[in-house]
Amino acid sequence: MDENRKGILLQETRTTPEVVDLLPTTPGNKTFRERVAELSLSKDFEHRIIQSWEKTYALHSQPQQHISLSRAEEKELATEVLLNRHRFTELVFANKRLRQAALTVVQNIYLFQNRKIFFASNNLSDEQERQDALRMLSSGNTHSVSLINTFQHPIVARIWNRVVGQISQSETKHRYFLELFEVVERLNTLRNIYVILTIGLVKKLSSNISDIYKQSISFEDTIQIGSFGIARAAYRYHPSCGVRFSTFGARWVYKEIQRQSLEGRLIKISSNTVERFALAKKNGDSDNIDKYSEIIKNCSLLATLDSPSRGRKSQNCNQEPKVPGFFEQQELQDILQKAINKLLSTKSADIIRRRYGLPPYKNQSQSAVAVGKTYGVTRSSIYQQENSAMEKLRRHLSTVYS
Repeated sequence: MDENRKGILLQETRTTPEVVDLLPTTPGNKTFRERVAELSLSKDFEHRIIQSWEKTYALHSQPQQHISLSRAEEKELATEVLLNRHRFTELVFANKRLRQAALTVVQNIYLFQNRKIFFASNNLSDEQERQDALRMLSSGNTHSVSLINTFQHPIVARIWNRVVGQISQSETKHRYFLELFEVVERLNTLRNIYVILTIGLVKKLSSNISDIYKQSISFEDTIQIGSFGIARAAYRYHPSCGVRFSTFGARWVYKEIQRQSLEGRLIKISSNTVERFALAKKNGDSDNIDKYSEIIKNCSLLATLDSPSRGRKSQNCNQEPKVPGFFEQQELQDILQKAINKLLSTKSADIIRRRYGLPPYKNQSQSAVAVGKTYGVTRSSIYQQENSAMEKLRRHLSTVYS
């Protein structure tokens, strides 16, 4: 890994600590074809992956709608992911510096929502598994690690982020880091393969999402967010969970769409509210249908500025609004327009108007990709400017309506 890549990796990882689920690396000199060839996949499957990649990305043609994974291919990919996670685990146990990073992660695992540590826990409780992991890491035993003691992906991700976040520039030259980096790159290549081969699935799922989510994100953005859900599923899937990858991945796609569409709204609709509303409709519970539809309706009056941006906290709409009748749509748009003109720069204001179909782009909301092309920047840059602008508007509106 050259000096520029090392510096970029350390800088980007340290400035985005909230991204603990993915495995950050820097762009390398190897092509996708070369990275796929380094994996232990069958030649026929490798050929199909490259063909799918060329048709979907390299040649800029329309994504293939009917690409799917067979059971054998699912097993092949999942086995390769597990073996690379196992290799990551072995490298951690074999190096004192890496073991210390893992010890810190395991010691603090009670802070995480998912507390599973190993691939197979032998029916141990979370605390028993944690104590076993601490003993193993503290013993300094560098012998081979059994497959059942392979780290779960959330542990792998947190260890990797901790290593990269604390390592010095000079330490990136050490063999133990370079070997770990190669394993992470292989895991990311496998993740990308899953994304390429499930484009049709993501499109199908994205077209079937609730109208509540469609208020906040465009169809194009939904597909991209859904692919992010597939990426998260790819690191975790194994046939031993008892379902096909399409079923396993669909859960993560819906989960990611729900999270990003609901959390970024100026007035938030909690996922619990949406789920209770859906359950009431399914059960024909008219009282709860009326109750939750009214909450959603009042929150949806702010749909002209609902945001698909990531991870922002906002006012919760679990409770009934304090003002009878809430806001009239036209009045709200006028208030928002004044706030945009007053608080935002010309560029930020234009980005917000394009993203949410505000005048002069009325009813023609644009995806982050489309806005990025207009300004000649990446989608990430648009998201960053959008997030900053949205935060200013939220603070202003919370003052106005407090």
